[in-house]
Amino acid sequence: MSHGSPQPTADAPLANPLSGLAHKADRGLGYVVETIAAALVLAEIFVLFVGVVSRYVFHSPLVWSDELASIMFLWLSMLGAVVALRRGEHMRMTALVTTSSRTPARCWTPSPSPRPSPSWCW
Repeated sequence: MSHGSPQPTADAPLANPLSGLAHKADRGLGYVVETIAAALVLAEIFVLFVGVVSRYVFHSPLVWSDELASIMFLWLSMLGAVVALRRGEHMRMTALVTTSSRTPARCWTPSPSPRPSPSWCW
C-alpha cells in the first residue's frame, strides 16, 4: 500500500496555475536546445571534413578549423548533457548505486523534485 499522495487525473486542475506555462516553456526550451545541438553536430562534421580535405587534398591547412572544431565540441558536450539530463538518459556509475545500501542509493538517483529536503537522502 502506498502512503504517497494520489496521482491527479488528466481532468483535474493543476495545483499551481503557472505549472502549465512552465511545462510548455520547458518543452519549448528543450526543443530549441535539441535543435541547436543537432545543428551543431552537422556543423562540426562539416568543419572537420573541410579541414581534412584542405589539409590532405589541397596541402593547405585551414589554421582555424581545429580550433573551431574544439570549441564546437565543447558546446556540443554541454548541450548534449542538458538533452541527456532532460531525457533521463544521463550517464552514471550504476555499479555504485547497485552496491550501496538502499538509503544512500536514493541520493544517487535523480529525483523529480529539484529541491533538496532534510530527508532527501535519508
